[in-house]
Amino acid sequence: MTETESKGKGTTRRDFLKIAAAIAGAAGFAAGYGLRDGTGHPPWSPELITTVTQTTTEPLNCSASLRAIAQERGFQIGSAVDALCLDSQHYGNAQIYANTLAREFNYVTPEYQMQWREVHPGLNDWNFALVDDIADFATDHQMKLKGHTLIWGYGSAIPLYLTSTTPNDEFRQIVENHVKTLVGRYKGKIHAWNVVNEAVDHNSSELRKTLFLEKMGDGYIAEAFHMAREADSDAVLLYNDYGAEGSGKKSDGVYRLVKKLVSDGVPIDGVGLQMHVGMDPTGYPEPEEIARNIRRLVALGLRVEISEMDVQIRNLPGSFQERLETQRKIYHDIIAACFKEKGFRDVTFWGFSDADSWIDTFFGSDDPLLFDDKFQPKPAYWGVMQALLDQ
Repeated sequence: MTETESKGKGTTRRDFLKIAAAIAGAAGFAAGYGLRDGTGHPPWSPELITTVTQTTTEPLNCSASLRAIAQERGFQIGSAVDALCLDSQHYGNAQIYANTLAREFNYVTPEYQMQWREVHPGLNDWNFALVDDIADFATDHQMKLKGHTLIWGYGSAIPLYLTSTTPNDEFRQIVENHVKTLVGRYKGKIHAWNVVNEAVDHNSSELRKTLFLEKMGDGYIAEAFHMAREADSDAVLLYNDYGAEGSGKKSDGVYRLVKKLVSDGVPIDGVGLQMHVGMDPTGYPEPEEIARNIRRLVALGLRVEISEMDVQIRNLPGSFQERLETQRKIYHDIIAACFKEKGFRDVTFWGFSDADSWIDTFFGSDDPLLFDDKFQPKPAYWGVMQALLDQ
């Protein structure tokens, strides 16, 4: 991180106020970041106005949260959660993390602790404790919970006891036991499941060559959805993928896949568009392209949600503050366009603080989320808030 970027991490409340005022235009932000509707009154119901917990030595005195605004408008706004970040013995910022999570979001997704190798590392060995911690947190704070993910062909997510030498019938039985045990344990607690994750190849737009495809054939996705539905008749069942948000070969491949699932009577309820903006060097998808893609998915009878959004800025041009403003615009424009579409439901960000993002591990130091590493809101936060207020 450069010296300029480091200073940007400590953006002052006055800087945020200037940015917020630019977003709101004539409506403006009142002192203490109180959004107004032009009449001097907050544009949300008084009963939903909350007092923001003081989380730093320079507290943000905001009269509402993303959660309050989203709930008033009937949306879920969520974040991926690392259970260890809720534990003060493992994470020094656990209290700030928990306060911010509960205040700003009403929908949570375990970031990785429900992935097969984490939760079911041995054939008869289950690690439920950390998932239970997240489930308990969600229940205690009246948040909906999404399970992530039942079937994912990525190598590091597959347990070591599943191999190409496992007999096909045994492989299928292990998969069924995994799906039904995990879904069954959290029946009534989990609102939605990412049943199958990233099954379409990014380049060919055909099914990705995975161990599940090798051992169970083309029908493994349909089988997984049927297994999940047998274990929980009420949960929302989703297919989840990246790079399929706008137009293009990958989007067409995902569309063909879910269209066939629907026509075959597979119990699929919707599609999660991950929305990791910045992974594609050619640029981010245009909001109107995303909207068109949502419309064709909804026409199949499916719901659509953004499932893992973050916006990388390290490779954007301009100063650090200019990149933050570009990030704000991307968050705002995409989310505002999506929420205008009938059948679009919810948004989940893949984390909420730059202090804890998978992007840093896989791509290098970045600032992809709504809050900085001190848990203060960035321009991106105000962009998302304005997108919600526009609805």
